[in-house]
Parts: sequence; C-alpha cells; structure tokens
Amino acid sequence: MQEYPFGSKLRPWVSLNPRARRLTDGDPTTCPHKSRLHAMTGAKQQLPTGLPELSLGRVGTTAQDDIDESLRLLREMQEDVKPQARIRAYRPVPTVAFSRRESLMPEFAGASAAARRLGFDPVIRLAGGRAVAYDQTCLVIDLMAPLALFDNHIAAFDAGAACFRDVLSDLGIDARVGPVPGEYCAGAHSVNARGQVKIVGLAQRAMRRSRLLTACIVLEAPDRLRPVVDAVYSAMKLDWSRESLGSVRDEGVQGSLDEVVHELVTGLQQRHAAWALPQKTIVDGVLA
Repeated sequence: MQEYPFGSKLRPWVSLNPRARRLTDGDPTTCPHKSRLHAMTGAKQQLPTGLPELSLGRVGTTAQDDIDESLRLLREMQEDVKPQARIRAYRPVPTVAFSRRESLMPEFAGASAAARRLGFDPVIRLAGGRAVAYDQTCLVIDLMAPLALFDNHIAAFDAGAACFRDVLSDLGIDARVGPVPGEYCAGAHSVNARGQVKIVGLAQRAMRRSRLLTACIVLEAPDRLRPVVDAVYSAMKLDWSRESLGSVRDEGVQGSLDEVVHELVTGLQQRHAAWALPQKTIVDGVLA
C-alpha cells in the first residue's frame, strides 16, 4: 500500500517554510555539518555507490506487519552481494513501539494495556531504546544500509543524526542534534528544534551484514500522542515532560503532509545521504 503520491518521479526541492534555506546543492553525499566519519576497508559486500532505493507506504494492516516488512528487507540486504542502501518510509497506524529489553520487564504488561486502552497497538520494535508512541501524524523512516559502511554504532548514529538535522534545516527548522530536558526515549542522537523540543527520535540495530537506523518524526501537533506517552511511561515508571515533545508543523513548516513527507524522504535520498555511502576520515579539515 502506497500512501504518498511520489516515488517514481522525484520533484525538485521546494521550500515549505518561509525561513527555509537550501544548504547543499548537487552532491548527495555531502552534509553541511561534517562529522568525523571513518572509512571501512575489507568489507565482504560491495558498498553502495548510487542513491538509496525507496520503499514507500505501509505494508499490511497492523503495526506488526510494518515491523515484519522492515525485518524482511534487512534480511534481504544481508544476502545481497551488491546491496543498495534503502529508505523505507510510512505513516504508521497508532502504535507504541517497545524495545525487546522492555518487553522482559514486569511493567510491560501494564504499559501494553495502557496503550491498548487509548487505541494504540503495542509492538516490539527492531531497535533498542525506550517506548515510543506514534500514529498517522508521524513519519517512520527506516534507513537501511550495509553494516560495513561504518566501523561502529556511534559513527553510524553520528551520520544519521546529522542527516536528519540537515534535512529539517532545509525546511527552515532550527534543528540540532542532542537531547532536550525531559524528552521521551532520551538519547544523545535525538534531533530537536531550538534546543527546546524533540522532533526526531533515532534508534539503531546492527545485524550480521546490515544496519538499521530507524527514526520517528512527529509531523503534526502531538496533542494525541502526549496522553499516550503519559499513560505508558507512568506504567513503566519512567519520567518525561509533556513540553519536550514538538513537531515539524509547530516549527512553522507549511504545505500538505504529503509535501512534507516528500521533502524529508527525497532530502535523505538525494541531498543528505551520508548515512548511506562510504565515508572518508576528516582530520583537521583535510580528507585523509
């Protein structure tokens, strides 16, 4: 099922925010804020050389169907001797995604019941971290790439977070990498707006020959999400601040949801694709 009227024909970048400015032009491997990324050598797989492929829209009818589809694509990449990086993007059904570790905790049953009472389906996600609530007002983006692109998970997190920051900056958002006080699923690679509200949560899973960087981007005002996080985090005995949750729309981005989704997805595919391509070490401004 494809939710968005794009994919086969990619439109040029357009501003959806009066404050927006185009930060890169031409080279899809360039992020304007360069991280210290390390080149990989000796990989058994050939590393990607082209733009990431796109997989757009939900699969099936349940939250678990979408988790299963991402796992299928990651396993397919593991068996491919010439793997191509891939972006899977979809606007999900109401879901609370728990980590495997959380599912083993005594509070999990109560937290799952709290999610169901509010119409959100509890699932076990592929990546780690803490529980995340999302629905059709959000965009889930799974960045899938060969494991050999980065020699450790921190380098992969650095690259992915920088690219999410930069694609939000293209929309005119004052986007920064780092946690804000009281955020849900707190992490050093969250992407926030103005240092005040979290907009993107990022989690990771490394498999045998493939890596998943999965992100949840809140598009519309998160009024429906806050009570869900309240109930689930209370059941899990976790603290968070309602004021820490923001959205793309709250930061002044205009246009339809389809237009916003298009700019985010094609931005990560075309202009800010450092997460998907082999990296060179940057030492004192000189490429090693």
